[in-house]
Amino acid sequence: MSDSAAFHEVDEAVRKDELKEWWARYGTWVVAAAVAVVVAVAGLVGWRQYDAAQRAEASAAYSAALAKISQDPKAARAEFDQQAKSAPEPYRSLATMIAAQLNEPQEAQVAALLAVAPSLSTPELTDLANVIAGFKSVDSPTAEEVIARLEPLAGPDRPFRLSVRELQALVAMHKGDLKRAREVWTEISKDPAVPQGAIQRVTAMLNLYGGGAEAK
Repeated sequence: MSDSAAFHEVDEAVRKDELKEWWARYGTWVVAAAVAVVVAVAGLVGWRQYDAAQRAEASAAYSAALAKISQDPKAARAEFDQQAKSAPEPYRSLATMIAAQLNEPQEAQVAALLAVAPSLSTPELTDLANVIAGFKSVDSPTAEEVIARLEPLAGPDRPFRLSVRELQALVAMHKGDLKRAREVWTEISKDPAVPQGAIQRVTAMLNLYGGGAEAK
């Protein structure tokens, strides 16, 4: 055997001994880590399936409670209150908004919507709760105050800006300020981003109140 071959065998033996020693020391942890990765992946898949099942169950419960409102508002309110505590999102926030609207009288609904709005899961739902409160307050003494709070929601990047503008026009009309109402309707009619149905609605209002009435 040549010196080179002998050195190679010795080197190979040393490497094997080092590998055995390394495996004896760390092998258990390597296996444990591999098992952990497998369990994590399986757990993620399982969680997604569980999450989907939970959401499907929450959706069914939410729909059932909605259907119960006209028949048994008290029972529906109890179900929405429970969903508002434990349902996955977005059903928790949706249930919170519906429960707020099952208060009596209507002024209590407005107050409840304004109170829960900041706690909802997304900015869009928060805006929606505030806008619903605005519509419910149109005929109330607090209408101007509530609608004034919605002014930031009328910005060009806000999803309910059209609703806020229409609310502003409605409140102006209720006050008898037809000039202001016409100004708002005109602004809406000139907005290229407004849907055609809304354009037709504000055009009809402009035609109805466009002339012959003096602003007070």
